[in-house]
Amino acid sequence: MTIDAVIELLVRLLFAMLLLGASLHKFSDRASFSGVLAAYRLFPASMLSLLAIKIPIIEMILGLAWLSGIQLTFVALASAMLMAAYTVAIAINLWRGNVDIDCGCGFGNSKSRATSYQRLSAGLLYRNGALIGLALLALLPSNERLLGILDYATVALACCGLMLGYAAFNQLLANKQVIDSWRIPLIQDSLAQGENADA
Repeated sequence: MTIDAVIELLVRLLFAMLLLGASLHKFSDRASFSGVLAAYRLFPASMLSLLAIKIPIIEMILGLAWLSGIQLTFVALASAMLMAAYTVAIAINLWRGNVDIDCGCGFGNSKSRATSYQRLSAGLLYRNGALIGLALLALLPSNERLLGILDYATVALACCGLMLGYAAFNQLLANKQVIDSWRIPLIQDSLAQGENADA
């Protein structure tokens, strides 16, 4: 089974943008990212500052490698493993009930909690699962046909659409968290009033 060269190029550009954007976001405020790593409670404190440097470096190297198209099989596997590691870290903390922490995967201004903070949720597992599947898609051989202007235009439009879809999915998760933060106290107050009325 092979994939069209357009699909391969699209996957390469998507992961390049995703990983380079994530890397730059983490580099922009290493102290905040170190705090995010600490909140996951998976690493000793002595490792946090080193990880806060190494993780964005790995993301940047992988992002540039996706752009280059060199050793695509290795790059796809490495990216899938990185996403799997993120997914396992989120799953462990969901299992622990340690959900009111920043996932560390936002692209907003790290100084603004309203635009970058996203607490852990099962939706992040589904999102990361889709990204792992997309990375593994690049393991399939490409038909390596020559691309024309229409192909490049298609890739550009599809890339923009998928990145907007990715951003919209993240925003929906963030909106759900805000709505739940309003709804839960209201439900608790309603239940408490009902219990008082019964008494």
